[in-house]
Amino acid sequence: MRPVHIYGDTRERYAARDLPRTRLAAIDAHVSNCMFCAHGLAEQAVLAADWERRGWLGRLVRTEPPMTVGDAVEELDAQAA
Repeated sequence: MRPVHIYGDTRERYAARDLPRTRLAAIDAHVSNCMFCAHGLAEQAVLAADWERRGWLGRLVRTEPPMTVGDAVEELDAQAA
């Protein structure tokens, strides 16, 4: 049986390698030949790792979450000490 495109929970479990070995092997083979699924997994990895695509060429740039007021105060207190 050939797997269909992977979505949702299956994609997350595949990325975490939390599926039976035979299922992982089948999805590995599918992803290696399916641009749609390979791209979907790449996008999921980018989002999970705080990266985003920018510019005309879609270059990957690391993003950092916005600093909260509490974080800023802690950082200033640490620098003052």
